[in-house]
Amino acid sequence: MSSEFDTYKILIAGDQELGFSLCARFIDRKLVDPRMLALESLAEDWPEDEWRKLVSVSLAGNIHTLELHLELHGPWVWTLYGVMEPRDYFRRFEAAIIAADPRHTDSYTHLPSFIESIGAHIGGTIPMIVIADTSEGLTNDQLDKVEDMAKQLDLPFVKVNIQTGENVESVFKKLAQIICEEENP
Repeated sequence: MSSEFDTYKILIAGDQELGFSLCARFIDRKLVDPRMLALESLAEDWPEDEWRKLVSVSLAGNIHTLELHLELHGPWVWTLYGVMEPRDYFRRFEAAIIAADPRHTDSYTHLPSFIESIGAHIGGTIPMIVIADTSEGLTNDQLDKVEDMAKQLDLPFVKVNIQTGENVESVFKKLAQIICEEENP
């Protein structure tokens, strides 16, 4: 995709399966089973981890179209640190989506620490959104815990349904809106 639009590299971090599924569903709305695709792809040492799509939002009566480059953060990234400093890795991104799975209890310590690490390495903050997947049979208590974590981190929270695609596009539109608002105060 050649770009006449402003491009933004988006870090997809947290639960890899959810992050991969979110990106796959966003790129292909007709995808039947994004989680199965994620499982198959994540079984590879270096899975396909980058997607691109245009997103348009309205700000102060003007339409802004952003080209989002989505990059999945996974364990293979740590091998990059042999070549690249963490700050150089994180400075490549303009925003992040944090995929939370409340069934992994370490999420409540790992994700806030990861977000703090991003801030420390880039010397500031970037727009972020926390998501959780309602198609995985999560209880309301589990979803509430993720939402509470997002509130404590002062980050927007969106419930998505990977199977149906509900709210998947709105995650990216909301993130694009936040990016535009920060760039055009």
